[in-house]
Amino acid sequence: MIKSIAYLPIQKKTGIFYRMKVLKIFRPLDFVMLALFLAVAAASLFVLRIQADDKAFLLVNTPEGEFVYPLHENRELHLKGLLGDSLVVIQDGRAFFRESPCPNKICVQTRAVEHANDWAACLPNQVIIHVETSGKKDEPDATVR
Repeated sequence: MIKSIAYLPIQKKTGIFYRMKVLKIFRPLDFVMLALFLAVAAASLFVLRIQADDKAFLLVNTPEGEFVYPLHENRELHLKGLLGDSLVVIQDGRAFFRESPCPNKICVQTRAVEHANDWAACLPNQVIIHVETSGKKDEPDATVR
């Protein structure tokens, strides 16, 4: 004889009846509130990312010193390091290593930096590029109590 559906262990946990019990826990307004929360969070991240990137600049550290370049102006930078010249290109709001005298060329293979706190480095040549925003440099990023 066929057993009833309630006694079958597979259908009890993964079948339609289990899903109906889970859905009864949540009310329709819960789904609306969750969707509203996710929409506000996504919009906030999008707006903050756009505002931060508008005022971004490229901070370059070399053995010769520290240099600052606006990220919105396209240009090629020939930077002197310990091994020779590294070529850094600023293009379309992004900066990347195009050429470098280092042996492995790992810096040339890294992705472009474009957002706040992104960085790339050619360690053998001691050239580091870092994206900063126009906020005050001496202020802390966060406060912990």
